[in-house]
Amino acid sequence: MALKFSVVARKNPSDPNAPFKYYPQPVTSGESGFKSMARKIQKNTGQNYADVIGVLAALEDLLPDEIKNGNIIRLGDIGSFYPRYKSVPSERAEDVTSRNIEHVNIMFRSNKEFLEQLNTTLAFEKVDAGSVKAADEEVPEETES
Repeated sequence: MALKFSVVARKNPSDPNAPFKYYPQPVTSGESGFKSMARKIQKNTGQNYADVIGVLAALEDLLPDEIKNGNIIRLGDIGSFYPRYKSVPSERAEDVTSRNIEHVNIMFRSNKEFLEQLNTTLAFEKVDAGSVKAADEEVPEETES
């Protein structure tokens, strides 16, 4: 199975007069939800479906508590969840308080080995080769020579 991508045109934000550059952009095929993943885990492990649902639901419940306790959550060879703050600066270090924190984002960082395993087995497929997408601007169609 191949990961699909389309082509997107982007301008250089620091040089608006520069020509567009073209980049591959992931195209998803759908999503795997909670119950779907539970069924796949059940089939791959032979565990009871209700038990798998219970374990995944417990993990779902525990993640916010672990983040609130200041913990990084490491999920084996998959990767880690950790907090990152969206904040506003202060002029002086002594002026920084919790009020500088606007909200918390939860980040995910893949494990290096997980990424290496994934990247050594990936294939890619270009889709919609004739249409190029750009954000809020018309992109001239390129002709093939």
